[in-house]
Amino acid sequence: MKKILLLLFCAVCFSACDRKNTINVICGDYDVKIDMSEDGEKLNTTINDENVNFNIAISASGVRYVGIKNETEIVLWNKGDDWTLYFEENTPISC
Repeated sequence: MKKILLLLFCAVCFSACDRKNTINVICGDYDVKIDMSEDGEKLNTTINDENVNFNIAISASGVRYVGIKNETEIVLWNKGDDWTLYFEENTPISC
């Protein structure tokens, strides 16, 4: 009985380690995997298999994150369940 309880406890602990703040979205031709920090201040993302780190930025509406990849500013904007991707403030790419 103790072994069963120990196994059950371990299973619960490992399931609690699952990343609950991970979001996968498609933005046009871009596959974006977003891993949000616990406090929501940072995003660690993979955009088409390339890592980009984002920091929260000032926003009048929603939550805006800004990152740099190869000297290109990339913005991920979130409002509710919707995400929008921008490269150098060009045309928004809906996700």
